[in-house]
Amino acid sequence: MMMAHDSSHTPPSRLDDETVAAVRAALRTYLSRTPEPATLQHALVRMSSEARDRSILPEQLLVVLKDVWGTLPEVRAMTDSGEQVRLLQRVVTMCIKEYYSA
Repeated sequence: MMMAHDSSHTPPSRLDDETVAAVRAALRTYLSRTPEPATLQHALVRMSSEARDRSILPEQLLVVLKDVWGTLPEVRAMTDSGEQVRLLQRVVTMCIKEYYSA
């Protein structure tokens, strides 16, 4: 049996480019020699709030975050894949906490 396409469900809006750029910059700062978790937390709060406002699901938000992560030169330059995974896990955990904190 064929199912009709549900056109009533509109796909969620994407995040603003400025928000993604702020997260990218905060991640780069976080990965620098002098990490600044407050800057990253602020950017994740902004991104999470925007995602909730636009009905973007948390798993969709994490896809965006991981996409940004994967494009960072600092991440690609890491030779210790274990450290890269640990750092990403911390960032993902921070993002999930911010998404559900409101």
